[in-house]
Amino acid sequence: MSGLKTASGETIDGSFELHVEVEEDDAVGQPCPMDPPGPTDPPGPTAGPTAPTQTLALRVTGDLHIGGLMLQIVETIGRRRDWSAHALWWPRRRRWLLRPGATLDALGVGGDARLRFLSRLRPLRLRLPNRLCLRLRVTFAGTVTHVVAHACHLLGIRFPEELSLLRPEEGEGPGGRGGRARPLPHPRTSTCDEPPGPLPPLPPECQRALLAPRGGMGPLVPPRPPRGNPLLRRAQLHARWLDAWLSLLEQDVGDDAELLLRFKFHCHLDLDPQLDAPRLSLLYEQTRWALLGDELDCTEEEALLFAALQYHIDELGDRAGPGGAGGGGATDDLDSALRKLELTLGGDTPAPGPLEELTAVPELAEELEIYRPRKLTLRGFRPAWVTLKGTSLSYGRSPPSPGEPPQELNLRGCDVTPDVDVGSQRFGIKLLVAAPAGMSEIQLRCCDPPQYARWVTGLRLASRGRSLGDPEFGPGVRGVLALLGGAAAAPPPPDGPAPPPPDPRALLPPRLLRKGREKQLVPRILEVLHRLGALSRDQARLRFLEAWRALPGFGLAYFLVRFKGGRRDEVLGVGPSQLLRLDPGGSVTRAWRYSDLRQWNVNWDSQQVTLELEGEVTLALTLRSAPCWLLHQFLGGFLCLGGRRPGRPLDQQLLQQLTGGPEPL
Repeated sequence: MSGLKTASGETIDGSFELHVEVEEDDAVGQPCPMDPPGPTDPPGPTAGPTAPTQTLALRVTGDLHIGGLMLQIVETIGRRRDWSAHALWWPRRRRWLLRPGATLDALGVGGDARLRFLSRLRPLRLRLPNRLCLRLRVTFAGTVTHVVAHACHLLGIRFPEELSLLRPEEGEGPGGRGGRARPLPHPRTSTCDEPPGPLPPLPPECQRALLAPRGGMGPLVPPRPPRGNPLLRRAQLHARWLDAWLSLLEQDVGDDAELLLRFKFHCHLDLDPQLDAPRLSLLYEQTRWALLGDELDCTEEEALLFAALQYHIDELGDRAGPGGAGGGGATDDLDSALRKLELTLGGDTPAPGPLEELTAVPELAEELEIYRPRKLTLRGFRPAWVTLKGTSLSYGRSPPSPGEPPQELNLRGCDVTPDVDVGSQRFGIKLLVAAPAGMSEIQLRCCDPPQYARWVTGLRLASRGRSLGDPEFGPGVRGVLALLGGAAAAPPPPDGPAPPPPDPRALLPPRLLRKGREKQLVPRILEVLHRLGALSRDQARLRFLEAWRALPGFGLAYFLVRFKGGRRDEVLGVGPSQLLRLDPGGSVTRAWRYSDLRQWNVNWDSQQVTLELEGEVTLALTLRSAPCWLLHQFLGGFLCLGGRRPGRPLDQQLLQQLTGGPEPL
């Protein structure tokens, strides 16, 4: 338009007036401590900036680039401050103008456009699976993947590609359905306001808080899930995921909004308790609450196993004190590292720890009744002086005779089976010990619950190659006493009182808690826990996750779909290794492995997804419970993450190619 003239002879220079709103609140760029959600916080998230603004009327031309426009805005404001975190946001088109070299004409910005010049760093609350609430400043102009990566770095979680952000359920207040969120203890001077650079990790006290069961809070009875088809409820749950490749502001996430940080893709690579304590803890908490919310399909026996492990983990956390770091500290970590090294190298005996070299190895030496079944013998139990030291069990006459050598057994790898009847006061232990001629059986009988608790815990540790000096010995004794109900009769150990009995309402899904069954379920939970034996908290969490992985519906994301030519809605299940076609009642009608999936296509205009499978099978479907990009991201995410290997970096370009949506206009 340059060089043209009007009828009156005025030159048209091609300029137009552009209105830009500028945030005036300097507090937006200030450090953001991690605070609890207080009673004076805003009632709910609002899209866009909430700070006061001033409007600038700028005269610009279409060939002006974004960098020049931002410079003109700063010069017009005339205030010296750091503007590096600011960028231009176009509300009507719901997009950021981040490319400094792009011109206004190329972006379609005309005189009718109204832009905002605002800070990309804005406050956000991330609620963790254990109900801790992390408040930090993140970039609202970066993708959700970028935000999750920074949050995982802050929390010390490896493999952030397994996690994403989820919107809270409608009507779900702070802290979730399980209660109010608890803030992470964090110094008020610590900030998270530097998206371009590396974030500082949380201090050690916050890391310990992450390991505490349920955030270190007491037992809590989960709410009863809403009525209705559980499969359709799970499909609605998966519709609340944010788009991983859009920014927060593009998805109507406002200042100080609360989002859920959750594991999205259940392809968990290299779960190592020594490297992944926060990751292991949060994954356990997420699975636990999914179980209690009836989001997992399991039988009653499987639910009792989950309940026993939860009770054991909670009791270990309560005994560990504030922070829930677990009793043992550096010595426990050292022993675990030595055991891991032993298994890695395939050695027969573990290397002695520094403390074991300087101090005497503790031992148990008491009079027990002993019985060794043999052919053609009528002898029963007889008194014997039995000594347990390290992994060696020796026994002889009682009282011991100085000149008589005792018989010795190596308990490493033996089977320890309880033989207990509290009603008849029988406290027996059966041992199957490897011998040159086969398995050798030996039976021990204790006189009371405290003696039985000491010996069965020590024998279990010896079978795993560990001594009585292991930090799990004390908690294991107290746990066995609690199972037997003998803690009240015996004097409490010096470490603390006996734990309370399990509460089925806080450990089992509501569908198993029919009227009058709570008292019947308590002994069954204790029986399962008794069979599990002495486990550390990390071992119990891994056992919990192993049982979860064994469920038929492990890691499945459900979508309500209508297949082309179908007359009713069906459910498509997308898992780490397979695709399932289900009817709304939950019955599987067809199943395909990912090796059968040749390709899939998404028509972004019609929102239709087409799956091409082996055998010339083509399925065209329309999603009814979620946008089509979500199914696209689950398919690509499982395929990409399922092919990872330890020690290899993730191909981020391939992940974005498989899960990214259409190019923005």
